[in-house]
Amino acid sequence: MVLLSPKARDPRSEPNIALVSDDVYSVMTDRETLGYVHRVGNVYVALRGDSLKHCVEVGQSLSWEHALSLVRFG
Repeated sequence: MVLLSPKARDPRSEPNIALVSDDVYSVMTDRETLGYVHRVGNVYVALRGDSLKHCVEVGQSLSWEHALSLVRFG
């Protein structure tokens, strides 16, 4: 796992993003995994849950930022 954006310890700060595979990114706080963003072609699929095998799709977007906000805020 490669950490892409380590952030401050403030829980309101941006989440940490880690590359899980070629097209899957993990969205994490310092304490937990919030979910994942899976890039499928031009679409970003927002998945909520701490396990990739058991997470739930919460939306799809053409925007990385919007998909990330869907994972963070449901």
